[in-house]
Amino acid sequence: MMSEPKRLHPAAMLLNFFSSLVETVKNYIIPFGVAFFLNKNHVVTITAYSAVCLIFIFLIVSSIIKWRKFTYRIEEDELRIEEGLLTKKKRYIPIERIQTVNTSAGIIQQIFKLVKLQVETAGGGKEAEVTLAAISQAEAEHIKRALFERKKEIAAFESGELPVPEEGAAEPAEKEAADITYTMSGREFLAAASTSSGIGVIISGILAIYTQLDDIFNLDWLYDQFSFLNKAGVTVIALVVFVALFIAWLLSVIGMMLKYTDFKVVRKNNEIVISRGLIEKQQITIPLHRIQAVKIKESLIRQPLGFASVTIVSAGGSVMEDDKSTVLFPIISRKSLRKRLEEFLPDYAPEEELKRLPKRALSRYLLRASWPVAAVVPLCLLLPPWGYVSILAIPFSWMIGYLAYRDAGWKISGEKMIMSSRLIGRTTAVIQRRRMQVYEVSRSYFQRRKQLVSIHTVTKSNVLMEKFSVVDAEEKDSQDIFEWYSYEKRVNG
Repeated sequence: MMSEPKRLHPAAMLLNFFSSLVETVKNYIIPFGVAFFLNKNHVVTITAYSAVCLIFIFLIVSSIIKWRKFTYRIEEDELRIEEGLLTKKKRYIPIERIQTVNTSAGIIQQIFKLVKLQVETAGGGKEAEVTLAAISQAEAEHIKRALFERKKEIAAFESGELPVPEEGAAEPAEKEAADITYTMSGREFLAAASTSSGIGVIISGILAIYTQLDDIFNLDWLYDQFSFLNKAGVTVIALVVFVALFIAWLLSVIGMMLKYTDFKVVRKNNEIVISRGLIEKQQITIPLHRIQAVKIKESLIRQPLGFASVTIVSAGGSVMEDDKSTVLFPIISRKSLRKRLEEFLPDYAPEEELKRLPKRALSRYLLRASWPVAAVVPLCLLLPPWGYVSILAIPFSWMIGYLAYRDAGWKISGEKMIMSSRLIGRTTAVIQRRRMQVYEVSRSYFQRRKQLVSIHTVTKSNVLMEKFSVVDAEEKDSQDIFEWYSYEKRVNG
């Protein structure tokens, strides 16, 4: 075991400095911006420059001290972290509480051939329990191996399955299954970029930035550059829109490249290892016993093309990129989806021929989809002639309502339950019965009149809980699901 305290690589000083610098800029950019650009008093300006220099020096010194006083080691079945100068902090994390150990590498780490290692515990949260910002790849592998080998030994000793080996006795070799690997093809990569929601996000982001800049700077010169569109024909306007969408598509492809270059999924015995990234290389390890559910998502664009994305809902650990779930397949053909999941997660392979909703539920789906549009359209009609275009939103809302009704359903297959629903895109959830924390049935006054109910189940996720629902199912079906869900409890009880 690693009983001697170790320091991070000196590159951690750079990481500490830039991290502190970013936080400082975020907190003080507005007052310093006012002092530099709007205030005409030279004393105030000189004071601001002096403050910036002092803050800069302070950040350098504090980054060095933070690196110097940060140590880590593994001792007495604990991962021990000690840090701090004036206020010394000691964190002891029991090895049996550790759930996952993930690595990533940003630009600075890649320059020095280092990685960032994050240790996550069962408690979860928005940040990892322990972060080692700059260590070598070999050191990271050594820590992971030491932690999980000891964790396995502790679990075996506590359960009585493994006796304490005598000194000098050879440990029995554990037979490992062959790894299963999936990598994104160029065709899948292009399809993912072309059908992602990133295009809409990029356009919305550009418009948001533009409106903010327009409030600060005079952008009349930019309007003048496009004044020719006032007299342009439909063809020219269509060409400009096409060019704008093409540029947004290119930016979406670039975003996908940064996020999913070198995307690879490996099934190693009892864990899934996912690696990806160009500028920041990430690797996340998910033990199979932490998986709570699998979600299959099909957007309005991807579903007609036969593509879907698959994410894993897992319990414990920190949230990667503020997601409650981890991407298993960014995009995959619907035809090969079941085969892939049977290879990687056979307990969560989807099923066809779900039990659909009764016909009397269709009117409720159409009504729910159309009432928001029906409330807005009368106001739009007061703004002719373009306000009349809003009438087209009514049949579109009906289409969304019909699709939501058509795609909703459920199925019980052995120990798993499949639930399908749609808001805009279709989501199919596959949940094991032992992972269902709650099974709930709700019914409104109007549902009672039609003998309909809404069924819900909840599983653990990285942050709080993940809820899946099917609205307006048959009332008698809810009892069948309850009997299936409670059977195990009756047997154990």
